[in-house]
Amino acid sequence: MKSGQMFWGFFLLTLGALFLLVKYDVIVSSFEFVWDLWPLIFVFWGAMVIFKQSIARPIINGFFGIFLAVLIFGFLNNLFGGFNFEFDESDTYAESYSQDYDPTIKIANLQIDAGAGLFSISDTTSNLVDAKARGILGEYDFSCDETDSIANIYFHMHTKNFNFFKNKLRNQLNIRLNPKVAWDFDINLGASKSKFDLSKFDVRNLSLETGATSTYIKFGDKSDDTNVDIQMGAASLTLEIPKGVGCEIDSDMALIAKHFDGFSKKGDGYYVTDNFETSKKKIKINVEGGVSSFNIYRY
Repeated sequence: MKSGQMFWGFFLLTLGALFLLVKYDVIVSSFEFVWDLWPLIFVFWGAMVIFKQSIARPIINGFFGIFLAVLIFGFLNNLFGGFNFEFDESDTYAESYSQDYDPTIKIANLQIDAGAGLFSISDTTSNLVDAKARGILGEYDFSCDETDSIANIYFHMHTKNFNFFKNKLRNQLNIRLNPKVAWDFDINLGASKSKFDLSKFDVRNLSLETGATSTYIKFGDKSDDTNVDIQMGAASLTLEIPKGVGCEIDSDMALIAKHFDGFSKKGDGYYVTDNFETSKKKIKINVEGGVSSFNIYRY
């Protein structure tokens, strides 16, 4: 097979597969990593020149076709995609979950265990928790148990039979929380897009473990001490931190060019704001994993 045929064959096959998989929400992920990969074009170009008369040339062309398809699709997805957390009313499956608020509850632990999908915490509620899930895969086991002044809330996703070509494999979960209690979060997700606006809540602890994701988290100043532990796969992470709150970042992100406005570098992967020691309110963030894009904004 000619080299040109290998290139165009794998290019078109990969591009078509990506559009199809994203259309049916099999892939629900961030493609921001492609911004850092474009120099590989010259690597493949050089390899094709060096191995022009080699039997390896068709193989290199095939891999170049796959790479270029991912690159082009990623650029288009980044330009015209982004966060979209509006429920699609055409989806055939929807569930609502709710738990009444008991004023004796002072601390609530929210645990989410789910696969791929769109996840958001967007607003407050007078109940302890309100949630709506939509999509063919949007079926959850929901439970809440209360002991003394502590509530434990669980969302566990389980699959549902579906027709791949008649229905989208969509999973959307939108949660609203009561701002009168202190919150601990334990969130385990697959490939997903997540938008957690926690600025209205007293957040004591946040543990987030995800696969290939695009994640946005906004923190507020309701808590004196907030501990954040994030473990991610190939992912994009954006955090918003109040300027009046002291913040430290301890990270393991050797492959990322890192410069955080308002932060000073104190060591390898360790950054702090100038007001960290003097501030009465602090946010401590630990990030590990293959984060491909990491941004922090202070507001």
